[in-house]
Amino acid sequence: MNYMMTMIENTIKEQFRKLEKRKSGDDTFKVITLPDLQHKLGKSDEGFPKFFICLSDSASYVKNIVREFLSVEYNQRCQVESEGKMIENNYAIVTLQSLEWSLQSTFIDIVMLMLNKIQPIPSRKELAVEVENLITIFSALVNPPVKKMQGLWGELLIIERSKYPEILINAWHNSPKAKFDFTLGCDKIEVKTTSGENRTHKFSLDQLNPAPSSRLLIASMTVRESGAGNGGKSVRNLFDSIYAKVSGCKERLHLYEVMAETIGSDIAKLDSVFFDYSEAVDSLDYFRAKDIPRIDKKDVPAGVTDVKFASNLADVPSVLSLDCIQDYKSSPLFKSLM
Repeated sequence: MNYMMTMIENTIKEQFRKLEKRKSGDDTFKVITLPDLQHKLGKSDEGFPKFFICLSDSASYVKNIVREFLSVEYNQRCQVESEGKMIENNYAIVTLQSLEWSLQSTFIDIVMLMLNKIQPIPSRKELAVEVENLITIFSALVNPPVKKMQGLWGELLIIERSKYPEILINAWHNSPKAKFDFTLGCDKIEVKTTSGENRTHKFSLDQLNPAPSSRLLIASMTVRESGAGNGGKSVRNLFDSIYAKVSGCKERLHLYEVMAETIGSDIAKLDSVFFDYSEAVDSLDYFRAKDIPRIDKKDVPAGVTDVKFASNLADVPSVLSLDCIQDYKSSPLFKSLM
C-alpha cells in the first residue's frame, strides 16, 4: 500500500515535469487529472505548479491569498485540457511560485496528501483549513533553521530504524512548547548526537531534570559527515525511507511540518550533506536521564538562568542492560525504539 502510494506520487511528478507550459495567447491550461479525484494539476506560463481544485460550494466573494511562495485564487472560471478533453469549470487555484524542483516536489506531495485527507470535493471552508496548513509549512522555509542538520538527521534516524514509525512520528515535536524531541504522555525521548570520539553531549538544565512523573530516555549516537558514496545518507534519504514506510496522511503531513519548521531556509542542503549511516546505527544507545551526570535544579542558585553543561556518558549503563528494561518496553513510545 505504502509502495503503491509512493509510486502514484512519483508518477504524477514525472507527468508534471513533462507538461507543456501554456502558450502565449492560449486560454487553456494543459493539466493532469489526479487519480480518483476531479482535481487537476497544471503548469503556469512561468512553469509554476498549479492545482485546480473543485469545491462543493462557492461564494460571491472570497479573499484571495498571496504569500512569498504561494497564491490561492477562489472561484476562478478556467478552461483546462486533459488527455485531449476540454473542461470548463470553476476552481480554487493553488499555485507555488517557484521554479526550484525541490520545492515543487514538496508542494505536489503536500497538496496531494491534503486532497486525499479531505472530502473528494471539499467545501470552501474545508479547503481553507488545509490552505492555512500549507501556508504555515512554506512560510517556515524562509526562516533561519532552528537546529543543525546533524541534529535533525539524528532524530530522523531514530524514526527510520523503528518498527513502529507512526508512533514516533506522532510523538515528534507534537507541540510548539514541547521540551523534548519525542513526547507521548509521561514518556519522553531526547536525541543527542556528537561528532567527537567520546560520548559527550551538551544539555540544558531542563533536558536532564524532567517532571518527577516523567520517564525520560536520552538517545545517544555518533554522527559524522561522510561522502554519498561511502555509506553516507542525507536528511532527504532518511526522510524518503520513512515516508515510504507510513501511509497515513496525518503522519506524512506531520513529517513535512516538522521538517519545514526545523530546516527552514536550509532546505537546499537536504540532498547535499551526508552522514555515516553505519557508524550512527552501531553507536546508537539509550540511557535513563536520571543515570546521567547532571546539575540538579535544586542546586542552582536563585537568579541563575539559562544553565547549560556537558555530560560524558561513557560510564553510564545502557537502559538495554538494566533489569528495568521490561518496564520501558511496556511503553508504546519506548517499545518503538527497541
